[in-house]
Amino acid sequence: MKKFALTFVASLGLFAGGVMVSADEVTHVVKPDDTLSGLALTYGTTIDQLLSLNSQIINPDLIFDGDTLIIATDEPINTNNYESTPEETAPVVDAQPQSEVVETTTQATQEQVSIPSSGTGVLNPVDGINYYNGVKESYYSQKVLAGGGLNIPGRHVAADGTIRDADNYIVVASDTQAKGSTGQSSLGAYKVYDTGVGHSGIDVYTNW
Repeated sequence: MKKFALTFVASLGLFAGGVMVSADEVTHVVKPDDTLSGLALTYGTTIDQLLSLNSQIINPDLIFDGDTLIIATDEPINTNNYESTPEETAPVVDAQPQSEVVETTTQATQEQVSIPSSGTGVLNPVDGINYYNGVKESYYSQKVLAGGGLNIPGRHVAADGTIRDADNYIVVASDTQAKGSTGQSSLGAYKVYDTGVGHSGIDVYTNW
């Protein structure tokens, strides 16, 4: 299992304007494609609210399959140390999924994620992170950590600097796809050989 990847994730702020929220207790068991932002949209709450309820979450970009998250609770939650004013007080959370809101908001979110936030739209050593068809791509430099424990038949460095196997598949790591499965990245077809990515996308093995 790979322990290190050259992935840089911006930390999320936890300030929620001193909001105090009270709701019936609701929990959710994390599934492979779940994200905090997606759960916030589904249940009509916020990432800050979920982080306040689930102190075990260290990295907002990393939640684990099978974990049970608290979506809402009947205990009041004060996200700041001062008393909130009426203007700052949020309404009671509706813990039921809001299908109509989710449908339109999720579609907009997917359109935004599909477009790289910066760079060329193709993974490269300068930008470091790319989004291709809504999938986050980061590169895992074999110059830093060779990943020599992997069994990669016909392992070689292609002209674009990617590490490939005998069938010319790009070698990648994924936490959400089974080893041996294949897919398409911004640099070409890939095959999953490893795990330990730390996010829902893929790490592309390169010689950069």
